[in-house]
Amino acid sequence: MSNNLSRIVDITIELQSVVSSGANFDTILIVGPGPKKPGATPPPDVGVYYELGEVNEAGWVSEGADADPVGTAARVAFSQTTKPSQIFIAVQKPVEETVDEADDDPGAVKLESPNLTLSRAEEAETGWYVALAAGIPESDLEIMAEWTESREKIFGYAYGDPADNPVSDIYYRTFGVCYGETPNTIPADRCMHVAIAVRFLSYPTGSETWVNKSLAAVNISKFSSTVINSLEKDPASYYIKIGNTGLVQGGKVRAGEWIDVIRFRDWLKNDIQLRIINTIVKNSKIPYTDKGIGIIHNQMIASLKEGVRREGIAEDAYDEEGNRIPGYITSVPLAANLTDEQKASRKLIDCKFSAVLAGAIHAVKVNGALVYSY
Repeated sequence: MSNNLSRIVDITIELQSVVSSGANFDTILIVGPGPKKPGATPPPDVGVYYELGEVNEAGWVSEGADADPVGTAARVAFSQTTKPSQIFIAVQKPVEETVDEADDDPGAVKLESPNLTLSRAEEAETGWYVALAAGIPESDLEIMAEWTESREKIFGYAYGDPADNPVSDIYYRTFGVCYGETPNTIPADRCMHVAIAVRFLSYPTGSETWVNKSLAAVNISKFSSTVINSLEKDPASYYIKIGNTGLVQGGKVRAGEWIDVIRFRDWLKNDIQLRIINTIVKNSKIPYTDKGIGIIHNQMIASLKEGVRREGIAEDAYDEEGNRIPGYITSVPLAANLTDEQKASRKLIDCKFSAVLAGAIHAVKVNGALVYSY
């Protein structure tokens, strides 16, 4: 029965849509071969797993002498002190060989190039951010680094010989971890990059630095000072004992930039994009006037403020004379200074910002003196 309220007060409420990029910056993708002994139902080409038991049910063995590389990597991932809420696994598909192809091991199954596996995982739109090799030959790691460089992703791998990094030092989106192959190396040690990725992705973007934390399920490496010096110059990450505690060291991508800086940059770009596009979607129109430009400007500032809150961007500082050094500065054009052609295009250009990275303290040097009197 009608209550006749609309006769006096007629209300229409519109449900505004919100755009989501589907991106996140804390999820790993393990890339490697399928189970050695697949079960009745083979795993999907790209699957999501919320616990190790699901990985085992898909056919991968995660412990013992018969452990699969992917199973071991998943076990290391779920063993960290802050467990991932989910992981993705992309399976390398077997390929058919022609009769005239030379094969040193006729009994081995030939697998597709891992860049094809990565492309399939990208098309799946699962939102993973860091791809991690498991059971991939070192000769194929460069291919994965090349693939990753043109995407807004990160790639990680582990290798055994400190003097022979299998990936060139030209990549800004790839990090290598040297575990140091020895007779005492266990399969989990070859997944040290997985432990490192899960450990540091557990922190909010911008609040972390990829060093000085302990890992679970992997052994601490024993390197001489000479080897450590070469790994720092390489650069590569590694896990050594400092005092009585195992701590991750390194924290850089192959080209020398800090991993956390790359991750924060990706987050900031995505955050600014989403804030602006959702503002455009929620408003029936944003005029090409100073008021409309200001609306866009405010979204840029809101994202940069969040970057400061996350400690990726520095807070305002002051020099010795008391002059303020802003953590970030922004600029947008005045509507009066734009040409008719620019306004007619309905594209707003020349919106700019510059921000100071907060960085991180990794080591401290203190100079002191003991005296009998001042």
